[in-house]
Amino acid sequence: MILEEHIDKIVDGIEDWLRPDNHSLKKALDRTVEEKLFSFSDIKHQILHLKDSLTRENLFNWAEMNSSLHAHNPANKTVLCLHAGNLPLVGLQDLLAVTITGTNYRGKLSRKDPWLLPTLIEKLDHHEVAGQREYSVDLKDFKDKKANALLFAGSEKSAEDVVKAIGELNIANSSIPRLMRTAHYSIAYISDHDKKTMEDLTESVFRYGGTGCRSVGIVVAPFGLNSQKCHFTDYAETFWLKNPQLQKPDEDLFYRYAANKAVGIEQAWLDDFLIEETEKKPDNKFILHWVRGDEQKLFEIIQKYRSGLQTLYTKTGKLPNSLDGSTDVEVDKLANAQKPDIWWKPDGTDPIQWITDQFNRSL
Repeated sequence: MILEEHIDKIVDGIEDWLRPDNHSLKKALDRTVEEKLFSFSDIKHQILHLKDSLTRENLFNWAEMNSSLHAHNPANKTVLCLHAGNLPLVGLQDLLAVTITGTNYRGKLSRKDPWLLPTLIEKLDHHEVAGQREYSVDLKDFKDKKANALLFAGSEKSAEDVVKAIGELNIANSSIPRLMRTAHYSIAYISDHDKKTMEDLTESVFRYGGTGCRSVGIVVAPFGLNSQKCHFTDYAETFWLKNPQLQKPDEDLFYRYAANKAVGIEQAWLDDFLIEETEKKPDNKFILHWVRGDEQKLFEIIQKYRSGLQTLYTKTGKLPNSLDGSTDVEVDKLANAQKPDIWWKPDGTDPIQWITDQFNRSL
């Protein structure tokens, strides 16, 4: 496999997929909206971002970051990808990672997002991209079909269930290499409240209703929530006018608001979202925890809630100077929270590098 020619074919498939006259993608989008799986605005946001990020240059750059890829020989290996369904097309990076390595892809699609990804697989097959691809929303369809590695994204509880299921279905044994991604929230550190900062923070919190692992669940700032409550609420309402929140919280969220009010916790009630000035660990996608503090407080929060943490966002995409070298947390620009580079590392691991490491080691 000549890598350059291989990636050229992948790019041709992607460009064909993203064409305005691709009726299969349009039909999948319409069906997804009609079935109320995702909102049109969230799918549109994702598609527009992919048009910007899935360029020939970016895919080559991603491949070049993994030097062992040039010598990679998949030897008819198969990777089973178990995709989450919390965001539209959330499994796309894993599909591309497997495809770029030339490895066979077997995808268990989420019932929450069953229509979109197959339209890209269709185009990759049409352009005769190397590797075999098959998919299903039912893991039982892969019974007795052995996989050589597993990529998983989801909760820790569902990870346990998955490992048990693939064993019972004779898909893989307990020794199969597994990359299990279970992070479920991110942190933002802001030091000002100017227009750009607050717009970026709003997008990072409210896009997808806070359901992504890159969605901000904690914000650390040198000023309290009370000073920004009206200001930030205005940004949220403006965002929702263009991007209505599809999923709604259950009534327990209002009870939490009432309990907070009873004990004097500073908060902002937004009907379908709650912002509270607490240092609790994120456990509800409809809650943003606002923490007043400096860089040292940020470090304490990172250390306290490292388990489950995906990314730290700052305005510059770098750690504050006082924390440089003090933590290995992934850091990105706040503006990139819901527009990640194609080579971003879920749970700190590049899937291309992980795949090539597993199979090069086994050859």
